[in-house]
Amino acid sequence: MRHNPLVAPILHILRTADGCLSEYDLMRRIEADGDLIKVDAASYQLGLFQKHFMVMNALYTLQTELASEGVYLQISALSIAINSANHDSAGTGLADHVNVKLSEYYLDWRHYDKTGEADVTSLLEGFWRRYTATDKQQLALRTLGLDTDADWPMIRDGYRRLARQHHPDKGGDDRKFIEVREA
Repeated sequence: MRHNPLVAPILHILRTADGCLSEYDLMRRIEADGDLIKVDAASYQLGLFQKHFMVMNALYTLQTELASEGVYLQISALSIAINSANHDSAGTGLADHVNVKLSEYYLDWRHYDKTGEADVTSLLEGFWRRYTATDKQQLALRTLGLDTDADWPMIRDGYRRLARQHHPDKGGDDRKFIEVREA
């Protein structure tokens, strides 16, 4: 098993932090404390992936270690914090919130070793496709006059209602009908 030199510095930062940190803040503090996140990458994007992987590997390593002490390490890109309580406000065991798939991914160094520049480019393109699709989805729901939490039956009914209302054969506006159909 490979040793991650970021485990100790990250634990120190988390124990002395006032509240939650984002992954970006954590990376900045690591480097401000003089601990460099050393990577050997041919491109900026691959280097960023490698830094991210090393930080997440250290966090999931710490999550496992701290859990044995009855302490939960909350990990998300925007909120990283040590929680000393074993239960959240709903009484659910905090360990029940661990994302097992992410933990397994980041604890396996083969993902770090095998990920190349083309893989990172593909990951980023996939992210932007999903991000754009989500953005288009929100626009479509607004066009149909629906909330973002609308389920499929609500979407279907909203579409049918507006399609009937704006259908050109029924005296509706053809541009509005096309907009509804595309949504």
